[in-house]
Amino acid sequence: MTMGTPNRKKAQKPVLFDYFPELEKAVSWVPLGDFPTPVHQLTNLGHSNLWIKRDDLSSPLYGGNKVRKLEFVLGDVKARGKKEVVTIGGIGTNHGLATAIYCHRLGLDVTLIVFDQPVTRFVRQNLLLFHKYKARLVYAKSLVGAGAKFYITERLKRPNAYFLYAGGSSPVGALGFVNAAFELKQQIESGQMPEPRYIICPLGSNGTMAGLALGVLLAGIPAEVIGVGVTRSRLGPLHMATARSVRSLMQSTYRLLKSGSPAVPDVTLGSQRVFHDYFGGEYGLPTAEGMEALRLFGEREGIKLEPTYTAKTCACLLDFIKEPARAGDAVLYWHTYNSADLSRDAGLVDCRELPHCFQNFFDGEPVL
Repeated sequence: MTMGTPNRKKAQKPVLFDYFPELEKAVSWVPLGDFPTPVHQLTNLGHSNLWIKRDDLSSPLYGGNKVRKLEFVLGDVKARGKKEVVTIGGIGTNHGLATAIYCHRLGLDVTLIVFDQPVTRFVRQNLLLFHKYKARLVYAKSLVGAGAKFYITERLKRPNAYFLYAGGSSPVGALGFVNAAFELKQQIESGQMPEPRYIICPLGSNGTMAGLALGVLLAGIPAEVIGVGVTRSRLGPLHMATARSVRSLMQSTYRLLKSGSPAVPDVTLGSQRVFHDYFGGEYGLPTAEGMEALRLFGEREGIKLEPTYTAKTCACLLDFIKEPARAGDAVLYWHTYNSADLSRDAGLVDCRELPHCFQNFFDGEPVL
C-alpha cells in the first residue's frame, strides 16, 4: 500500500508525522539535523544511473547517519526524564561520538563503553573528541567484555541511565530511517532523482538498513535495500549483523509503528540481502578494496569516505554496478559518513588529558 502525498505544513518535523499524524503524539523526537539531505547523481564512476543520498550533510555540527537515529532516541531519553545515556562501540566509535556531541548539546551526560579496534588516525581523533565533549569512557578491551559491562556491570552502577544499543539501533532509533525513506519518497516524487531499483548502505548495528528496508515498504518504493557487512556477522550463536538480525529489528520497529498509528499499512517483511565479502576480517581494519574506493570517490566525485564503514560499502558498490544486468538500473548509495571537519576541535585536546589506558593508543604509527 502506498500512502498519498501529504500537505507539509511543518517542514521542521519528521515527514513520517505527516503521513501518520497519530505518531506525533505517540513518538518523541528532538530536532538535531538539517533535513532533507540532498540527492544527486554520481557521473564519474562508470555507471549511467548511479545516485547518492548525502547524509554526510545531515548537520554542520556532526553529520552522518547517526543524527537521524538520535533525533528519535534522544527524544525518548528526554520524554523518560533520563539525565544520562550509556552506549557501546569501538574505541573510535562514530556512534559514540555523535551521541556525546548531541547529548552535550542537550545537557545530558554520556558514558561510552568501548572495545579494541585497529588504531587509525580516525580512531585517535575520535578519542580526543570524546574528551572534548565530556564523555565518560569505560575501557572494556574486548567486545565480549564490553557486552558484559553494558548488560550487567554498568546497569548495576547506573540504574537510572538510558541504555542505548550500539549504533543507536533500537526500534526507536530505526524510526529515523523509516522517516528517511519517506523523505526519499518525496524527493523522487518531486523529480530530484528516479525511483531506485537498489539502495546500498553499510550494515553494522542493523538500524540504518532495517529502518530503510521497512521504510521503503511502507512508502511504496519498489527498491531492494542491500546491506554491506562492516562488522562481525555473528558472535557465537548470536546474530549481530545478518539478514536475520536486520529482519528482527524490522519486525520490532514495525510493531512500534503499528502501536502508535492504526494508519500504518499492513506489509509483509520479505527476506533481506547482505554482502559479507567486504568486511576484511576485523572491525575497523582497512582493506585494499576499501582504500581504492576511498581514493576513487575522493578524486572523481569529491566524496569523503572513511575506512571502517563507507569505504568497504563503496568497494562493494563499485563491484555491484559493474554487473552487466544492472547497467540500466537506478542504484542509490546511502552515504552515512559525517562530512563536518572536527580536526580543529580534536587539536585542542592533548592526549595526556585522557585516562591513562587510552593514552597508549597514541604510541607509534597509526594503521592508516
